[in-house]
Amino acid sequence: MGFWSLLAAILYGGVFALFTFWRVDVVDSQTARGIIAAFLLGLYCGVVTFGTSDEKRSLSLPGQTVLGVALACAIAALFDASSEGYIVAVLVGLILGYTADKWVAHVDFT
Repeated sequence: MGFWSLLAAILYGGVFALFTFWRVDVVDSQTARGIIAAFLLGLYCGVVTFGTSDEKRSLSLPGQTVLGVALACAIAALFDASSEGYIVAVLVGLILGYTADKWVAHVDFT
């Protein structure tokens, strides 16, 4: 795992722990939670895009899939999901991470 993927995993884990175990009620607004979720999704897209765009790939398929699951679980924790919500989050994260090569191919850096 490269530096950026490790940094993203630490960030997702921190958000997950913050909103799962400590139940921070400071972010009561749905708008603020939506902004944080959008930021996390954008960070994931950036990490996957830059980790897979070179000829020498620095982010493996299992790595990007694990990051996708971590992202989805962090967003589920952010919105205080039920156990069924976490199951759906894991499934969405698996799909998002596994298909990342397909949607990264459409990103143009020019």
